[in-house]
Amino acid sequence: MSEVKLPSAPQRNRRSTRHQQPVQKEKTIQPNKPADRRRKKRASGQFPVRTVIVLCLVLVLAGVMLGIANGNMKRLTEDRERAAQDYQMLVERHTVGYRDYIERYAAENDVHPAFIAAIILRESSYDPSAESSVGARGLMQVMEDTYEFVNRKLNDGATWSDMYDAETNIRYGCWYIGYLSRIFNGDPIKIACAYHAGPNNVKLWAMKYADDGVNLKVEDIPMEDTRYYAGKVMNAYAIYFQHYYQDQV
Repeated sequence: MSEVKLPSAPQRNRRSTRHQQPVQKEKTIQPNKPADRRRKKRASGQFPVRTVIVLCLVLVLAGVMLGIANGNMKRLTEDRERAAQDYQMLVERHTVGYRDYIERYAAENDVHPAFIAAIILRESSYDPSAESSVGARGLMQVMEDTYEFVNRKLNDGATWSDMYDAETNIRYGCWYIGYLSRIFNGDPIKIACAYHAGPNNVKLWAMKYADDGVNLKVEDIPMEDTRYYAGKVMNAYAIYFQHYYQDQV
């Protein structure tokens, strides 16, 4: 009877698996839950409260500053318009009467017509019948001793009562202004002071009060009424020059 061969028993691996480290399974990252995602989205979309407050304060401050700037600009514009209106009214009060006489006799005596116009405005406001408390007469308020001095020079037969005549008064006044202009080298401040207070006083004031002993400024004039008078004449002179005689230098 033939022998039946049985399959050999399986051989055990010589390397024992008992001492092998167990294989660690890779951890899988679980996705965030929907609630966590919504929470993170809300957190990233929030604006810091402090920043909001600062921005609001900046906007409020900017609005206040803009309002102040607009208010200042409005006041500045109003002030300029008011100043322009006041100046226009001032110019309108500086009219020139007897212009032909002024220009004729100013030219004959080499003085500026704007200066003569300023003297007349200050002395009589263009009233030919004006008379002062000390007896000065006419448009240029010629004093009697001034009339006599000029009358001897001109020898034209004019009388003291003729100082109420507009043309004669301007002719005498312009001659005397020309005389003072030659003494003071055309200095309008000194001429105005001399017309009001006499040339001798002006010479003394210049020597005593002028910084250089020659050029007298309005603020240097020690006599209050003459200082006021000279200031008014110079202001009127500037206006007449600018608006009536700017082309005549």
